[in-house]
Amino acid sequence: MFIAREEELSELESLIMKKSSTFTVVYGRRRVGKTETVRHFIQKNNLLSLEVTGVYGATKLTQINAFVRKIERASRGKVLANGKLKEWQDTFFLLEDYIDSLGSEKKVIFLDELPWLDTHRSGFLSAFSEFWNDFCTRRDDIILIVCGSATSYMINEIVKNKKTLHNRVTHKLNMYPFNLRATKKLLEAKNCRYSDKSIVDTYIVLGGVAKYINDMDCSKHQLENISYQCFSKNGLLVTEYQELYESLFKNSQWHYKVMNLLSSKWSGYIQKDIAKELNTSASVVKIVLEELELSGFITSVTKFGQKTREKIYRATDSFSYFYNKWMKKHSNIEWQSIALSQQYKIWSGFAFENICHIHTDEIKKVLGVLGVNTQTHYWSHKGEEKGTQIDMLLEYIDGSKNIDIIECKYHDDEFTISKKYYYELKNKISVFNEETKYRYNIRIIFVTMFGVAKNEYYNELVYKDILMKEVMH
Repeated sequence: MFIAREEELSELESLIMKKSSTFTVVYGRRRVGKTETVRHFIQKNNLLSLEVTGVYGATKLTQINAFVRKIERASRGKVLANGKLKEWQDTFFLLEDYIDSLGSEKKVIFLDELPWLDTHRSGFLSAFSEFWNDFCTRRDDIILIVCGSATSYMINEIVKNKKTLHNRVTHKLNMYPFNLRATKKLLEAKNCRYSDKSIVDTYIVLGGVAKYINDMDCSKHQLENISYQCFSKNGLLVTEYQELYESLFKNSQWHYKVMNLLSSKWSGYIQKDIAKELNTSASVVKIVLEELELSGFITSVTKFGQKTREKIYRATDSFSYFYNKWMKKHSNIEWQSIALSQQYKIWSGFAFENICHIHTDEIKKVLGVLGVNTQTHYWSHKGEEKGTQIDMLLEYIDGSKNIDIIECKYHDDEFTISKKYYYELKNKISVFNEETKYRYNIRIIFVTMFGVAKNEYYNELVYKDILMKEVMH
């Protein structure tokens, strides 16, 4: 069962029409569906292919033996190694012989989990570079695709390689988790009869990681699934958090520490404060933040109105938030009571706001402004008595001076703007206008599950309210 990934498939399918060989790097967090997407592309287009997967923790010789075996089996005995090969250069020479035997039609060479093939001082990368530079580039029929979850490696050793692979990559495909629409599609394909709210509740915990969603048992209630996956001893996600960063990043202890910190504060931190909190250098933090952002775990937004345009880094990975708040400290029995508590509902409200940040493009689409250039900001002001803040501010950078203040409210039924909340909103707008010298046209947008009651406060303040089902469809 293959769901969504239309954009990724379209990019891969464009490679078929290229008049030269192509070298594509696919990267992203583990369990997000990288391998399945490449395989579906090959199958859908009925392409000749060879797939070789690195073996985690295996020795150089074990990796080479497995690679050679794949070539020999794919050629059905027509291409054979003379004895046991010990060097990567000889292995790639054998691969070249196999490719020569296939004729001139387009063919895919898919090296999955590439970082695992490149064991310490193995000579893999130089032999691989020679294969691309001296063999593939002289032909027009090879679609070389390399894939790996270890983002540090894929970015630094392949995409940003300063030596033999410098500027050799022709295409990059960074795969992110599913959005709500694709998550709903996958659950429906699995015959999960979940309401839109239950799907949002699932996304609050699991995000859009394909494997997490696909592992759900559709005969169980959404909360039962979370209980089993996250808290039972055999659950898929019980040890996932620690393993996740170890599998993705070199020196992963810093990525782990940064994510722990960012997952503890919804509004995020600036870079220097992260370094201070973790008692490390700004240079260490800078690299870690870049890699986490490339992998889709965090996003950076500028604080509106600051000349320095200093970035605020926020965690956006749903599972990391859930792990640090609930899984780290509670047992399965405790979770079952927590899931129905007011404390969890309050936390879910913040998690819902995070989902709105993740789905900014979808919100813009509902507003009819998807094609307009915008920037998302965080804004706050410390007053003498009490401060005010806007967690999601959408600035239109088309010269219009329009600003949307987006309020994300997570309720079990229709949300009602009370008199107290009305004055809080009025105060937000007033303080913002005063601080920005009344330069902007303000609109208030609400995003909710079940809409906003059309009372007198709504009619005075709200430009539009968006239902989450509109974001999902």
